[in-house]
Formats: sequence, structure tokens, C-alpha cells
Amino acid sequence: MNHRRKMTVFATILLLEATGCAFNPSASIQKSTPSVEASVAPLVQEGKISLYASEEKNGVYHNIAIDEGQGEQAQQYDWETVSNPGYEPMIHEQDLNGDGQAEMIVITTKGYGTGVYISEAHVIETKEQTEITVEDALAYTKAHVSFSVVHQSGTSSVKATVTDQPAVELSLKATDKNELPQFGNIIDYRLDEDHTLTAEVAAQLADGEAVGTAILHYQWDAGAMKVSRITFEAVAS
Repeated sequence: MNHRRKMTVFATILLLEATGCAFNPSASIQKSTPSVEASVAPLVQEGKISLYASEEKNGVYHNIAIDEGQGEQAQQYDWETVSNPGYEPMIHEQDLNGDGQAEMIVITTKGYGTGVYISEAHVIETKEQTEITVEDALAYTKAHVSFSVVHQSGTSSVKATVTDQPAVELSLKATDKNELPQFGNIIDYRLDEDHTLTAEVAAQLADGEAVGTAILHYQWDAGAMKVSRITFEAVAS
């Protein structure tokens, strides 16, 4: 089983720190750099479905093609995914819109590093081979979750406020109380056990420490995958 199926925010950070990758919250995401021009063998294969790439540059595969093993010309999409082994795309088939025919869900890894893991979710309507829009998890999270320092009874705390939900107090050290968490370095899409598309977006301090996670649940809505619910959970101290 691909290790990312069991990945949590902490597990991601610990795994990546173990590789010795440098982390800079303001820097670009890091990518692997094997020297190959394109994928001759499939990037990944799931049943009859295979993914190929027509171009590799600076450790990133571009122009991903889907071959469904039906003898037809493979459909190519303007996606990218890192070429480092262990971060291969994940393929799922699930009926997301209730029409009795499974859509294809492809989750790619855009980049990784210490305290960094960014994936993307792509949904294909298989009959027409058209890509369905997936509402951006990071943009939605930033629009619906905010942080503030609350001073009360001589003490200060940092709270996360989610639209139309009670505030969540974060467990931060005293020296961190005036530092507000930020989103953007960990975005983890997956298909849950109940077969729904989900994304986790971590809230991190400047040193990469995750202090909370926004959890987004998607559903089919007017021909697109849109966020139907968002919650926020604090990381236990």
C-alpha cells in the first residue's frame, strides 16, 4: 500500500525531516532530480489503468497521460508530479456523482520537503474523459479559517475561528502566543474509507510545526467537486 494512504500531518513532517531536507517556510517546495527524459514504463498502474509522462524536467514529470487499456489513444492532461520513488500518483475509481458510472480520481504530488507536502486531486469523468473542477482546498481554507490572539483574565491564547463554528483554542508555547499559524505547506488530498474526497490543510508555525489541521469534505455539486463541509482540529500538545 502506498505510504501516503496512512499519512498524517505529523507523520509527513517526521518522515521528511528524517530525509535531512532543508526547510524554509518562505522557500519554494523541493523536488527530486533524477536524470530521465520521460517515463517509458508507467508511473503507476492500477488494474487496466496506467499513467505515463511525456516529459521530465528537474525531477518533475509533466503532461500526464492516462491509458485505460482499451486500445484507444491515451488522453493527456496538463498535470505534474514529482518523479521521486515513493511519491507515485494514486489512482482511484469511485462514482462521485451518483450516475452509476465511476469517475477516476488521480492524486499527484506537486512537491515535498521538511515540513512540506503538497498534493493535487484530479477528477476525470471517464465517459467523456473530461476533467472535473476540484475546488481549491488551500483557497477555501484561507477564506473560512482565521487565527487571532485572545487576551483574557491576564492570559493570552491563540484561537482558530471557522465560519459558523465555535472557536478552537490552540496549544501553543508562551513564546509562540504572538505568532499566528499559516496555511500552505501541507495540503494532503485523499479518498476516505467512506469513498469521499477529502483534503487536509495543516496550520503551521514558522519553524514548520503543525498546530492544527483544517479538514475539508467534498461532494459533487453542479458538475464540479466542491467543499461541502470544513472543520478544524487542534494538534494536541
